[in-house]
Amino acid sequence: MRKCMIAIFLLILSCVQPAFAEVYTTEKTEGLGDCIYVAGNPDNYPVEFYDEENNAYCGIIPDMLRTISERSGVDFVYINGNKADKNTMGENLQVEIVSSSENISTLSYYKDYLELVSFEKDGKTVKSGLVFTSLTDDVLISKTKAAASEIPEDVKSGIYLSYVAENAKINYIWIVIALVFCLSLLASVILLIFRIKRIRKENEADKMTDSETGMGNLQFFKYHFRYTISDISRSLYYIAYIILDSSYLRSYHGDSSFDDILKYTASVLSEHTGDREISARITENGFAFAFQSTNDDDAKKRLTEVMNELNSFEALKEENNKLVFHSAVYHLGSSDRNCEILLFNLRKNCSRIFGTEKQIVFCDIPSMNMIQEEKKITESILKGFEKNEFKMYLQFIVDNKTKKIVSAEALSRWDNPDKGLVGPGKYIGNMEIAGLISKHDFYMFELACRQLEKWKGTAFENIAISCNFTRITLSKENFIDKLKMISNSYSFDKSKIAIEITEDAMEKDRETATNNVRLCKEIGFRVYLDDLGSGYTSLANLCDYPIDVVKIDRDILLKTENEKGKDLFTGIIALAHSLNIKVICEGVETEEQNTLVSSSACDFVQGWYYSKALPLEECESFISKYDTP
Repeated sequence: MRKCMIAIFLLILSCVQPAFAEVYTTEKTEGLGDCIYVAGNPDNYPVEFYDEENNAYCGIIPDMLRTISERSGVDFVYINGNKADKNTMGENLQVEIVSSSENISTLSYYKDYLELVSFEKDGKTVKSGLVFTSLTDDVLISKTKAAASEIPEDVKSGIYLSYVAENAKINYIWIVIALVFCLSLLASVILLIFRIKRIRKENEADKMTDSETGMGNLQFFKYHFRYTISDISRSLYYIAYIILDSSYLRSYHGDSSFDDILKYTASVLSEHTGDREISARITENGFAFAFQSTNDDDAKKRLTEVMNELNSFEALKEENNKLVFHSAVYHLGSSDRNCEILLFNLRKNCSRIFGTEKQIVFCDIPSMNMIQEEKKITESILKGFEKNEFKMYLQFIVDNKTKKIVSAEALSRWDNPDKGLVGPGKYIGNMEIAGLISKHDFYMFELACRQLEKWKGTAFENIAISCNFTRITLSKENFIDKLKMISNSYSFDKSKIAIEITEDAMEKDRETATNNVRLCKEIGFRVYLDDLGSGYTSLANLCDYPIDVVKIDRDILLKTENEKGKDLFTGIIALAHSLNIKVICEGVETEEQNTLVSSSACDFVQGWYYSKALPLEECESFISKYDTP
């Protein structure tokens, strides 16, 4: 009975998983990013198949990948193709993973293998898994295998059984219809119908019950959200999404503590759930709570009591009052009838305070709508990568003494089919929120490598290009591996590429970032430090990183209108030179600014006075005209 309950519960979770998991389906493999491309079999039900209605891969392996994604933080992207395409994509190294039920030893692209599925069918053992191609780096393979090994066996079995149960459900309906028809001819038909109704009622109750906590599950919450909350009383309700830091609990307290706190949470929520109110466990570490309050203050007070009680769990008291529960709450409006969208938006809002000391965030209509808008923008950005809509523009940099063009900075522009040419200020922030900024950094880096290869052996081969990399990207362990993989695909002088460290945010892992910058120097790349004097770029970075060139922020240049500003400007240049670091002055736009910079000890100059950001097709003619006396 317990196995049945687990299978039914996982079947329900699999129906709603796409709203939360990070497994996508796309048409192309253009662009590079923090994801693993997968070539699947579109016609291998139930192991793996392509659902044309939802334009997505479904089945046992995709569901396993969603679970692996949640545990590892790695995104998987299925490449939509026919059955013959998958081996072709593997042989051409277009993908990191090929799903396979074949003899893997015969595959030319084989590097490693991870078995995910094994079951009996027609008296034979069927095995399927993931073939990692030689394109896949060892870090991603290890991370994927580690996450797969952590999946409990009952969860694996449940995923398989959920598809068996789906087929069984269809057959069961026809059996019941035939049975009722036959029994209608018998005198005892009325008693049998009553019995069938009672059994069905018990099964429905099982389907809406979470097997681990005994409380309602997502299906339970959706059902009662629809039928318990009437239009007349809707404005009295608040809906809260409560998230539990399961990774922290399992890491520091073990699985048994996690099981204990699940039961404790169910007990607390049940105690605080009144008549015509709803509470349920809707994901592994997520709970929903719909309750009534007369106003926002009363709702805040009531939810705070619940959260304080949850965060006071006895086993956590020695952890310096660390919050393991966080919540996002929203006051229902008259038109709020889609339970799943509300929960999705609340979950995203709740993730913004996850890991902080903030226990509750109250959401209004704009913040809820913003999540949906961010989702649309993210989908549009992903399509932009697929269709190569992001273009590289170059702004040229001149030598301060000779005024000759010596290098250029690679700048991103989005050639959006609906909005036209869009500047980075309109989409970089969304990329950071969606976790796509590193994909963008490497995408632009590849465009720069391609351009340098094109210029090799021409009159433009001495021009260097600097590429912006966020500190988020620099902090990644596989940064150097990706950098090498891209740059080694093109033939050019590595000293003509500069890695420009932006001032976007503090490093997530300073030690890894520092080591990555050092390795960049060993490869032969130059290192620039952007926007010295603003944001997160501090003088300490001059000591932390092996810097070749610093860029003085435009704000410093604007302050040279007074004597103190001029002293600051010249002092920064002198400091950099004392450390054997050259200096680029950014943002030179006027004759007055150019005169000031030209008379200084600054090495290079960048700004609209000399060059605007130009599309690639205009760059060569601009250089030729500029260098012509």
